[in-house]
Amino acid sequence: MWGLLSIQKLLLLVVIIGGVFAFYRFMDRRKQTSNPSDATQQKPKSDANALDMTSCSTCGAWVSAACERPDCPIE
Repeated sequence: MWGLLSIQKLLLLVVIIGGVFAFYRFMDRRKQTSNPSDATQQKPKSDANALDMTSCSTCGAWVSAACERPDCPIE
């Protein structure tokens, strides 16, 4: 039966490969649409406690508030 190639065997092979391809596309789409709101609402843990830092022009240090120097321009 599988000795020589024929039209029926080639068509069967195309149908099998197409079915596998369609199955994987379906599963990928299902995975992407399963919970899109969960992925957008969660923040990484590193961003939860992040501070905005500013460079001090006097001492050059990155600070979130004024540094200890009395002449610091950051208030």
